[in-house]
Amino acid sequence: MRLVVVILSLLTYQAIAVEQSTQPGDVRIIIDISGSMKDTDPQNLRRQALNLLVELLPDNRRAGVWTFGRYVNMLVPLDTVNASWRRNAKAKSSEINSVGLNTNLVGALDKALWQTAPDSGYQHTVILLTDGRIDMDKSGGDPTTKVNSAERQRLLKEVLPKYAETGTKIHTLALSNAADLETLQHIAMETGGLFLQVNTAADLMPAFLKAFDRAVPVEQVPLTNNHFDIDSSIEEFTALIFRGTSGRKTQLISPTGAVINQALADNQDTVRWHHDLNFDLITVSAPETGEWSVDADIDPDNRVQILSDLKLSVSGVPANLFSGTPIDMSIALVNEGEVVTEPAVLQLTDMSMQVTAPDGRTGSKLLSDPEYLPVAGVFHESMSRLSMPGEYRIEVNAIGRTFQRRQVLTTVLAEPLQVETELFSDEQRVHISVVSRGDSIDTGLSRIIAKIASPDGNSVIQNMEYSAEEMAWVLDVTNEKGDGRYEVTINIRGVSQGGKTFKSKPEAVVVDFPLPDATPMPVAAIPPIQPEPMPETAVLAVFQPEAMQEANLQEEQKPALETPPPSSAIEPVVSDLAEKYAEQTAIEGIVAADDEGMAWWIYLLLGMTNLAIVGGAGYWWFSRKKAASASDVEREVPASLDLGELDDADLEVGDFDDFETDGEEEIPAADQGPTFMGRKTNLNAKVDDFAIDAEDQADNDQDGDDWGEFDAEDELKKADDDDQDPFGDDKDPLTKR
Repeated sequence: MRLVVVILSLLTYQAIAVEQSTQPGDVRIIIDISGSMKDTDPQNLRRQALNLLVELLPDNRRAGVWTFGRYVNMLVPLDTVNASWRRNAKAKSSEINSVGLNTNLVGALDKALWQTAPDSGYQHTVILLTDGRIDMDKSGGDPTTKVNSAERQRLLKEVLPKYAETGTKIHTLALSNAADLETLQHIAMETGGLFLQVNTAADLMPAFLKAFDRAVPVEQVPLTNNHFDIDSSIEEFTALIFRGTSGRKTQLISPTGAVINQALADNQDTVRWHHDLNFDLITVSAPETGEWSVDADIDPDNRVQILSDLKLSVSGVPANLFSGTPIDMSIALVNEGEVVTEPAVLQLTDMSMQVTAPDGRTGSKLLSDPEYLPVAGVFHESMSRLSMPGEYRIEVNAIGRTFQRRQVLTTVLAEPLQVETELFSDEQRVHISVVSRGDSIDTGLSRIIAKIASPDGNSVIQNMEYSAEEMAWVLDVTNEKGDGRYEVTINIRGVSQGGKTFKSKPEAVVVDFPLPDATPMPVAAIPPIQPEPMPETAVLAVFQPEAMQEANLQEEQKPALETPPPSSAIEPVVSDLAEKYAEQTAIEGIVAADDEGMAWWIYLLLGMTNLAIVGGAGYWWFSRKKAASASDVEREVPASLDLGELDDADLEVGDFDDFETDGEEEIPAADQGPTFMGRKTNLNAKVDDFAIDAEDQADNDQDGDDWGEFDAEDELKKADDDDQDPFGDDKDPLTKR
C-alpha cells in the first residue's frame, strides 16, 4: 500500500510540474526615460537592449513595454509575440529617450499590473530598468519629502502586495550607483525577482540577458569555441553573436559547409537576421543537423537558444540568496512534457554543473553516473553555506550521444541585514549589533538569536533584543567565562514589511579576551615575535598576554643604546665570561667524575636503545611522507577543467573542484547509495570544503541552525508557493514555468 502511494505521488508530482512548465511567459519591460539617463546611458543603449529582448522572445508568449518619467506610457501594447509584434516593438524602440522630468517608479509598477492574475494562464514577470529613485517633486529624489515618502509607502503597502498576490516577479536593474539600490533590492526580494546593479551602460545588455533567462527560460545548446551541435529534434535555433572591436563580420557555417551571412539572409526564407549596434541575432528554421560554426569574435555572452521538444529542466535556484541558506536543485530531461526516465538515455547522458562565484572562481561537478541512475529521472544537487555577496552563475549541461542542452541561471546573494561589532577595551566588552540596511524589515516579527561558545567548551543560546534607540538587534559579549576565545554564531529569521520571510546565517564573530588596550603601543616596544597563522574566520583582534605587556614595560624603561666604548672598556665583560667558564668547567668535572663510576655496558645499552628509537621513528616518518606524496599525486586535480574532458579520472561522483586554483585538491565523495545521483555539496565562496553528505547536511540543518529557539515559527513561516514540494521537502524536479 505504501509503495502504491509513493508511486502515485511521484506521478502526481511530475504531472503538476509539467502543467506549470507549460504556462507561457508574460513579460512586461519597464524602462526609465528620466533626464538623468542622459548621463548614465549617453549612447542610449536601452534601445539596443530592448531590440535584443524583442528578438529573443519566443513566439506565442505575451509581452509589452512601458516607459516612465513623470508620466507612464505604454510604448508597446501588451500582446502575443509574433512577427508583427516584433516589427512594431523595434520601430517603437526609437522613441526611447531621456526627457522625463521626474521618476515615477511607483506609478510605472502600478500600471504594469494590468491584466495580471494568479489564474491568468501566464507566468507574469516584470523587468525594471532605472538609474534613479522615487522622485515625484522638485527635491531630486529626497526620500524624506512628503510626496516621495507617501509614494514609497504606497509602493510598500499597496503595489508590492498586489504583485505578491498575482505571483508576478520583478527583476530590477539598477543603472549606476545613483539609483535607490536599497529600494530596488527590496522590490526584487519581496517579489522573488533578481536584483542586478549595472555599473556602466556597456554592461546593460549582459544584465538584460540575465533577467531574460529568469523571465523566459529557453533551451540552449553549449557554444564552445564558436562551435555548437544541432540535433534532429531542434526545429529552430537563434544565435546571439556580439561583435568585437575588430570589425569582423559575423557568418554562420553549416555542417555541409554552406555560408550564411547578412547579405545572403535576405534571400532565404528560413533565415531571419537582425543587425544592431554591437550584436547580430540570426534565427534559422529547419536547420541542418550536425556541427555548426560561427565565424566571428568569441564573446562569453554569445549563445545559441533553440526550439525543441527535448528540454533541460532546472529548478530550485532562487533569484535571491541569503548567507547559509542552501540551494536544493532538481535537474531533469523533459521530452514533450514528460520526464525522461529511460535507462538507455540516462546512462549515455553526462549531466554536469559549473558554478562561478562573485570573485570569479569556478567549481565543476559531474552529477551523473551510469551505474546509479536517478530516481524518476530527476537529479538532485544541493549547495550550502554560500556567504560571499554578489552574483553566482550556475550553468548546467546535459551531453548525450545525439543531443546537447544547456541552462544558465544567475542568483544574487545580498543581505538586507548586516552584522557590526564595537570593542570596549576598558570594560572588556564587545558590542554586537545586527542592523537593517533600510526600513524594509519588520522589526516586530523578525527574530535573531545568538549561540555563544566560550573557552570552556560550553555554549549559551540567547535572543538578541531589538533596541529602538540603536535601531538594531544588540548583544554584549564579555569574558564572564574567563579569558580565551569566544565564538558567536548568529541565526536570523527575518520578515519584510510585506510579509516575505527569509533565513540567514552570517559568518561567526570570533573574539579573543582579554581585549587589547585602546592606546597604541610604541613601535619600539613591540618585541619581534612572529604571530601564529590565523584562521579564515573573522577574528576581531589578537591580544598580548599580561606577561608580554610587563616585558614590554621593562623594555621601555631600559636606557637607549649608546655608541660602543673603547676596547679597554670591554675587559670586565671578558673577566665575567672567564669566571662563568670556570664555573661551567667545574660542573662538567663533577659530571665526568660521576660518569667514571658507570659501567661501559650501560653506555652501550643506552646507545643501542636510542639508535633503535631514532631509526624506528625515521622509518615511520618516511613511510608516512611517501604515502602522503603518493596520495597527493593520485588526488591532484588540474586548475581548470574542460567539461568535454571530464571523466572518472578527473572527478569522482559527488565531488566539486575547489574554487582555489593553487594547490587544488579533490575531496573524496561520501558513500553513495543507488537511489539518487547528486550529493549535497558545500559550495562556499571562501572555504575549501565542497562535498557535504546529504544526511550529514540534513542533521546540520536540523541541529545547528534552529537550536530549538524559534518558538514563533508559525508566525514567521510564509512559504512561497513557487518553492513548495508536495512531499514537503521543497524540491521540484521540473522547471516551474
